Amino acid sequence: MALIEVFHVVASQFEIDATATPDIPQGSLVGLNTVTGEVQLSVNTAATRAVGVAGDSRSAGTTSYTPESGSALSRTAGDGTGALVTGAWGAGDRYTQNRVADNYNEVLASGKMTVYHSGGEFWTDMYCTTASTGADLTAALVPGALLYASTAYADADEGPDFGGRFTTQDLNTFAWVCGQVLQGPLDYPSGVPGTTTGFTQLPEGGNSLSWGHFVRVKLLI
Repeated sequence: MALIEVFHVVASQFEIDATATPDIPQGSLVGLNTVTGEVQLSVNTAATRAVGVAGDSRSAGTTSYTPESGSALSRTAGDGTGALVTGAWGAGDRYTQNRVADNYNEVLASGKMTVYHSGGEFWTDMYCTTASTGADLTAALVPGALLYASTAYADADEGPDFGGRFTTQDLNTFAWVCGQVLQGPLDYPSGVPGTTTGFTQLPEGGNSLSWGHFVRVKLLI
């Protein structure tokens, strides 16, 4: 789970090359290829300016999130971001995906991707906590902060980053505002009983384990 819709204005469908790379995780900022019009990651250049947020995932691996998949969407279970909690008292966790058809590539069958645009509010874990320079961005993710699309860079904590994440870094002259922070980062409650989140954290909270760290974003594109 990388995107939680609070509300959206437009959920459109755009053509996509379903077998191309890099992977596009749900919740990423995406633009349109200037030649084909197909969906691609927005990496903060004039040719990849963001038009919206990806509502589906494109994965070149055999699964979206498991480390053995060979997918750029893969993560390590146990790092506290988006894992399905298993075992008594949340003793174990693992990454999974809610669609087993099409080798976990949600755009393979239709050749189209859902793209949210023209406003809305979303919780997403597709945001940068570390700058391309290595600086810590967590303190900058405060309510009201402006958000841009990240460029491609590798980060030891976040793993391979091909761009398209929300970031507070205004990196070049092509950057334009894509969103605004409304809340977070914080642990988003999963509904599985536990002690990670409390009743006062979110209206939909309660004492539960967490889906991982999410930021609430107001979409400005």
